[in-house]
Amino acid sequence: MAKGHHGGTVLQLTVGLLCLGLVVGMISQRIRQHIRDQAQWNALTNDVTRLVPFQNAYVGDASNDYNLSTQLPLGNIAHTIAIQPTHLGLEIRYQKSVGAIGAQTLRASLVYNATADFSLIGNLSSITFVFPGNSFHTTRAQVQSWYGSMPRLANRSSWNREVQQKLSGHRYVRRVFATLFDRSE
Repeated sequence: MAKGHHGGTVLQLTVGLLCLGLVVGMISQRIRQHIRDQAQWNALTNDVTRLVPFQNAYVGDASNDYNLSTQLPLGNIAHTIAIQPTHLGLEIRYQKSVGAIGAQTLRASLVYNATADFSLIGNLSSITFVFPGNSFHTTRAQVQSWYGSMPRLANRSSWNREVQQKLSGHRYVRRVFATLFDRSE
């Protein structure tokens, strides 16, 4: 009888360890996904390869435009998108205030997002980012005047060199932001 009891305990222990391993595996997978998502919403660590599937020749595919915005910096903040078909523009309304985001994060994110949006949406001519009490507007022409031509998002190393790495410099970000964006409050 003791022999059978011992066999049952070993079986229970084995099943318990397998279940524990499964739970730990699932938790670590969720943690890794959470870390990837956090990196995706930062202009300095955004993975541009996750943006390429949203490339479109035309503004106006609401689902595509919204899904693109969720993969860009600030994509984790509740927001809505309005398409402005008469002048081929987008208006993205965030529910978080500028002060709650932080000036440097906001500037770097908006420079990154505008550049990515114009690089990915072929006929997009303007974009307005709206926050409670603030809005920031730019055009394709303003972004192109800074870069000379639109950076190629599909070329990851070029994008990283021309856009992403430069956003770590506070002076650079302030200068490009002031050049690209018209601000209204």
